[in-house]
Amino acid sequence: MTSNSSPVNASNAAQYVGQTALVELAWDDEPEPLWLLLHIVGVVLPFEGVYDQAYFMTLEMNDPGQFPNEVFFSDIRTIRAMRHRDRQGSGNVLGRMTLTHYADGSGSGAALPARRDSFTVPANGSTGAAHP
Repeated sequence: MTSNSSPVNASNAAQYVGQTALVELAWDDEPEPLWLLLHIVGVVLPFEGVYDQAYFMTLEMNDPGQFPNEVFFSDIRTIRAMRHRDRQGSGNVLGRMTLTHYADGSGSGAALPARRDSFTVPANGSTGAAHP
């Protein structure tokens, strides 16, 4: 995808370094996008007159090779940084998703539902607060 609609740019790229991210890649000559879970280990920004493309240096989650691969910003349609697995043994492998960016700038911005079956919110969703 050669358009300038990538959700990643020079101003927000550094916040992904050191993160594990779910990345949707899309190209003009491929009918289906490719989703990868990547460790972002570095970023290369464009340098005028030398190299005009910016990209992440990444390691694949399933195949951590010896050397990182390039993932060009222009190929990224969606990117979501993941938090690490919680240590309480909840079985939540990916944890919460943060830093969600879409190429088209969309996103509902809606609040996430309350965590259920905890001491503050029971399984039925009631907080016990009275509503007028």
